[in-house]
Amino acid sequence: MAIRDFELSDIDAIVEILKLNGQYGFPEVDGPQAMKRVKACPAAVFLVYELDGKVVGVVRGTYDG
Repeated sequence: MAIRDFELSDIDAIVEILKLNGQYGFPEVDGPQAMKRVKACPAAVFLVYELDGKVVGVVRGTYDG
């Protein structure tokens, strides 16, 4: 088990998690490009939860001004 910073290589796993949970209704907000923007934002927190080497959870905290 590990909680670690999001990496771009996590995108596919996170999209799958969001889809399975019915939380991927707005790809412009939740999709790969949005994840890249959050990763680049110094005011954001973007973490993944890894279990046995597989991403199984995610949390994002952003600041919108």
